[in-house]
Amino acid sequence: MAIVWPTELDVDGCVGAGREVEVPRPDCPGCRQPMPFWGWYERDVRASAEVIHRLSVRRARCCERTHALLPGFVTWGRLDAVEVIGGAVERMCGGVGMRRVAEGLGLKHTTVRDWRRRFAWRAELLAVGFSRFCVAIGDLAPRLSGRPEVVAVAAATAAWVAARRRFGDGVGALWRLASAVVGGHLLSTNTDPPWAAA
Repeated sequence: MAIVWPTELDVDGCVGAGREVEVPRPDCPGCRQPMPFWGWYERDVRASAEVIHRLSVRRARCCERTHALLPGFVTWGRLDAVEVIGGAVERMCGGVGMRRVAEGLGLKHTTVRDWRRRFAWRAELLAVGFSRFCVAIGDLAPRLSGRPEVVAVAAATAAWVAARRRFGDGVGALWRLASAVVGGHLLSTNTDPPWAAA
């Protein structure tokens, strides 16, 4: 399971810090006690088409389960940073063609196509979850209409606006918050995001 922790660090800053990066100790989702750290693992993350970084990811363990503690820019099961993926999905849902988005990022169109397909496949679930997030933090559920993937982007944006109104600028960027709300599973093959805030 993944737990996303908010950070102002970008990919370069986190990679540069290596295993010296300060990861907050989360509470166990099961028993709500602080979890002990349980080593590290290495994974790749790409913030641009030219460079793939090797990132150290902290683990924690409790209740006989191990959790990956992902920095806010990482999304579960995807190589690219969440801002890259989210921005691409947002542009495609706004009408920009898949190949144009891929060319602008310097990535294969098949990669970008997969993001679009996975987002569209999960769009209704994401739209409902982000709308519930708005209500959970004391805001109104957004009024949404249109194609499911467009509605999901609008719901994510509404959740971000509601979070900024409630908690201030510290909530971070739109797609980092969206990833945190779904526990890093924005585009994963997991059909049931953990909805960290719901």
